[in-house]
Amino acid sequence: MTELSAFAGDDLDLLLDTPGVVMKGAIVADGHRNALAFLKEVTAGAKEFRAAQRHENPFVKAVATRLRERGTDAAEDDRELPFDDEAMTQALKQAGDATALLRDRADAADADAYAEWLLRIATVIAESVKTKDGGFFSKKVAISEGERVFLDQLAQVLGR
Repeated sequence: MTELSAFAGDDLDLLLDTPGVVMKGAIVADGHRNALAFLKEVTAGAKEFRAAQRHENPFVKAVATRLRERGTDAAEDDRELPFDDEAMTQALKQAGDATALLRDRADAADADAYAEWLLRIATVIAESVKTKDGGFFSKKVAISEGERVFLDQLAQVLGR
């Protein structure tokens, strides 16, 4: 088992900041600027962060607990709508960097659990709001095309 205390400085910051960055990337992936949808997505992300504090993997649990201790809760960090497509690019880069770091310096099970958690955060957010992709008369879809592309790219970066 990998201890979170084995990481310090920039490496620790990378591991702790990446879940929030992935959350922001998932929020902007649908391309819509809707305050109600934003609130639903942030709420879904915050629930996933809280659930991770009881995660079966001790490393993921330690990351989530440390986030809570340092006061970095998903809902606190996102007080304004992050409508910058750069958030998706940053999320993909940072997720790749964080999982590469863990694959190099942590147990394989911990690296896999962390990668799965990042993908779960993005998936829960994507599924939290149904949208009409095709216009007014189209039926609602659980995951928009933009979100599907982001999830696929994230899964690829994470080696899933």
